[in-house]
Amino acid sequence: MLSKNTTISKYLPKYLKLWAGALFFRSNIVIFFSFFVIFLYGCSYLHSQSTPNKRYVIVLDASGSMAERWDGKTRMAVVKDKLNVLLDKMGKDTSVGLVAYGNRIAGCSSARLYQPIQRGSAELVKQKLNGIVPAGSTPIAQTLGLVGEYLLSDTVTTEILFVSDGVESCEGDPKEILYKLRALGKKFNLHILGIDIDPKGEEDLKRLAVIGDGRYFSIKETKDYQISFLKLFPEWETDTNFVLNHSFPQKSSDTMQEKQSAIRIVSILPYSGIEENQYILTYEYESDKNIDHMIQFQLFPKEEKAKAFPIPELRERRMGDLYQHNVDLQSGKARRGRIRFQLDSKKRMNASVELWELSGIPKIIAISEEKPVQSP
Repeated sequence: MLSKNTTISKYLPKYLKLWAGALFFRSNIVIFFSFFVIFLYGCSYLHSQSTPNKRYVIVLDASGSMAERWDGKTRMAVVKDKLNVLLDKMGKDTSVGLVAYGNRIAGCSSARLYQPIQRGSAELVKQKLNGIVPAGSTPIAQTLGLVGEYLLSDTVTTEILFVSDGVESCEGDPKEILYKLRALGKKFNLHILGIDIDPKGEEDLKRLAVIGDGRYFSIKETKDYQISFLKLFPEWETDTNFVLNHSFPQKSSDTMQEKQSAIRIVSILPYSGIEENQYILTYEYESDKNIDHMIQFQLFPKEEKAKAFPIPELRERRMGDLYQHNVDLQSGKARRGRIRFQLDSKKRMNASVELWELSGIPKIIAISEEKPVQSP
């Protein structure tokens, strides 16, 4: 008969083997799981390094023609509304910046960087958008040069969303700027949304989009904004909440004035004076403020419209294209006035007038239609 100690000593090696085997199996599981977690973390890290947060810059046309009415609002008001919804959809962590030209800055060097590209800056861009007022020229080449100098990178691709209702109106060459940026190794895709552009102007903008490895979208109706955004961001197609019919939450200066400030040409008639070929232009305006106003009269050759690219309306027109430029001063909310001018040229001429507000920083608040000057 075996003693108790003899029994334990007999079976102990067997138990030790089983216990050691279980411990080894468990250790292998822990080691495998640890390596698996490390592998997943490494893949996640490499993925984050290879697909960094996308960079966007919105380039906004804030020239004079953006103050024209379109679909019941100014073009600028419609664009702000759509960009506001776009920025909300992009999300708070999006890296986005803002560049605009015009915005009451005279001349062909009006492009400014209003918001650098920063992660989480969508709300800041919305705030900056709200303060932009359409008035000025269309220096597309200078604007692209500014974007390339301050915002583009040679390591990370930047998506440029360029919204404009006209083509280059200064002396720059946007194509040359794009070629230079490519030669410098800048990585970008240039997407252009052209608002109500004529066929020749669309050809010019489409060429820029091709050089910029981007796409051109023709905006003829407000619904075209949504179509364009969904093509740029196809992942949004399944989001039923993506509806582009919201109103801009804060009233900007141009939307507040668009229903209240207006100027029009009443008549342009020959004037019998001492000198020949004199005319009287009669205008009338309404403003929402009882302050001093300036009325700018512009006379320009009608043939300018037949150039290789469309000359954008009024403040987008180069000053060198003007045949004559006069100013009249008025005070009050509503006034009628006259401007006398002499026509020495035999060319066919068109005339227009602008209404400027003189309180604080002078700014344009209304533009008249163009009217031909009939020879006597």
